[in-house]
Amino acid sequence: MTSGTPVRPPAPAGKAVPAPATDPPGAVLRDLVAASRPLSWINTALPFAAAAYGSLRGVDLAVALGFLYFLVPFNLLMYGVNDVFDYASDVANPRKRSVEGGLLPPDRRRATWIAIAVTNVPLLVALALVAPPAGTAAVLLAALAAIVYSAPPLRTKERPLLDSLTSSSHFVLPAIAGFLVGGMAVTAIPWPLVVAFFAWGVASHAVGAIQDIAYDRAARIGSIATAAGARATAWLALACYGLAVAIPLAYGPLGLLTAIAVAPYLLLPLSILCDPREAQARRAWRSFLGLNFLAGFLITQALLAAWGFYTTPPGAVLVVAVCLAAGVPLVVSLAAERALRAPATPGAGMALPALTVIVPCRDEAARLPAILASLAAQRHPDFSVLVADDGSGDGSAETARSELARLRPGRGDRVMSVPAKPGGWSGKSWACDRAIAETRDAHVLFLDADTVLDDPDALAKLATEQVRTGDGLVTGVTRYAMPTFAEQVCVPQLPMTILGLLPLAVLHGTGGRPAALAFAYGPLLFVERDAYLRSGGHAAAPASQREDIDLARAFVRSGQRVRLVRAADLATTRHYPDGRGALAAWRRVFLTYGGGSFAVALASLALTTVAWLVPCVLPIAGIIAGDPILVAGGLVALALVVAFRLLVAIRERMPLRTVLWHPLTVGATTIAQVASLADAVRGRPARWRGRPLEGASS
Repeated sequence: MTSGTPVRPPAPAGKAVPAPATDPPGAVLRDLVAASRPLSWINTALPFAAAAYGSLRGVDLAVALGFLYFLVPFNLLMYGVNDVFDYASDVANPRKRSVEGGLLPPDRRRATWIAIAVTNVPLLVALALVAPPAGTAAVLLAALAAIVYSAPPLRTKERPLLDSLTSSSHFVLPAIAGFLVGGMAVTAIPWPLVVAFFAWGVASHAVGAIQDIAYDRAARIGSIATAAGARATAWLALACYGLAVAIPLAYGPLGLLTAIAVAPYLLLPLSILCDPREAQARRAWRSFLGLNFLAGFLITQALLAAWGFYTTPPGAVLVVAVCLAAGVPLVVSLAAERALRAPATPGAGMALPALTVIVPCRDEAARLPAILASLAAQRHPDFSVLVADDGSGDGSAETARSELARLRPGRGDRVMSVPAKPGGWSGKSWACDRAIAETRDAHVLFLDADTVLDDPDALAKLATEQVRTGDGLVTGVTRYAMPTFAEQVCVPQLPMTILGLLPLAVLHGTGGRPAALAFAYGPLLFVERDAYLRSGGHAAAPASQREDIDLARAFVRSGQRVRLVRAADLATTRHYPDGRGALAAWRRVFLTYGGGSFAVALASLALTTVAWLVPCVLPIAGIIAGDPILVAGGLVALALVVAFRLLVAIRERMPLRTVLWHPLTVGATTIAQVASLADAVRGRPARWRGRPLEGASS
């Protein structure tokens, strides 16, 4: 985007979007692409392609044209017509200004109709010329269903139950068209599987309708959810998803894998039944979008195997998959090892900027003496300490005052009482926001109360790094303290996840871009104050329970850079006083750090299980089964895991014996992560330091 280019700002909910005097180049195309819902392209193209290839066992011109039609033009027809006639409700719905769908303003209607005609009519004519008549009829029926769903006079989307049935046909009819375009007779179509797919579509529409109840009622638009209510609609979705899981079980190994791929969808209506509020329904829908990719991948692999594309023995395939999964964290951590550097050391005579160290705390009286002593040992010549007490009940404020008076008398340090937290804020974000408002120094370090600075030049090095690079935020992963056996078992998967699964090397080179992958580490956040304010700071995502990640994203989105440094030699963090606290933390934050998406959480759980747990049992399974491929491949995968664990332990100054407890670590963490998913399904809000977390269930 170039400077001076007019941009249509998003309208507040309920406000119409004014048309600009002159559209910037590409704006119409961008709006049309958003209207076609790119995330949903595969949902119509894949069913057609799978059915057509399964029928023909090849690709001809008709199949190619049909795939192209159901990839984009059909989606533009379906969703474009919907957006043209749904503007009244869409304008009040914030979901329509995201990847889930664009808001199509009235001045785009003519362009939308033209785009629909230009993209649909030629392909439909071409299909009519080359496809079998039955296939052409099915394609035309699918196009008709896409129109009548939203367009008057039928507008089936406003007719309860008929809305879900018609919506499901948008995905099932492309599959039926695929069978027929591929030359399959109507009587040969596997109709029970079609019924299962249809049930999946009905359930999926019902889940999506629940989140829009308030907006549809405000616009006087009927739906199955507005008529039946959230709970009854969720029960319907649960029953239909159950049918979609049960029917394929009669179709052998392929059906079993299909049922396994579909089973996670059951979590969506279950979570709404436990908590029927809009926030939970929106989480379910976001999870649905991600689950589509996971289920589509699994079913595609099953189909490819059934069609004879895979000739490798299953044991060898398993070994390759496990070795690849185990190798990814090692490669990622090696890249981070090469890319990340310790922060710059200040040169002789270098003038260091004045800074304020903000220590947010709630009930941290036992930890404050250690962190304040480490600050008193810092050699930076010009800094002050501001302890932000967030309603502690253990005398934290008094402890901080007495320790600062003893360790740093006359240095201008302060202890402030954070005002009562308003709704819509997390406790830590609110404390940081109020504390930085009390500072005037150009540089600020947010330092968690459970973190101790080991290097007496830590402040000077962080300040030097920020001044040298000019980056708005400097952050790094501190060393994890784990003095007890329980901590050595339960804590290591935290740094394993950060260093083995996050692309830190890439983010280091790009300054945190893209924003969706930006990362910062909460216990150690060094910011330039003006850059912080320009980004919106903690107020950019006030209710976030991953405030460090969202702060980094806010910096990147505002044009700032995020600098990642090695910090294991700078500071030590002991997050939890025992192993139980570490597992409780996994249970509290696992789904949150996955963006609240069941799909992301399940994918992460599957990856860590395959990468870190399966290699521990695969050699044993191979010995029991007498399969040398499993034994050899399992030992290779285990060696990759051990190499990764040793690299992390050495670089992050963790006890080497933690590598021996690896199976216990992954097993215990997996149990906590599953419990996190169960809590989310039940709608059970997370709690921290005696109060519920804002946004924990949203």
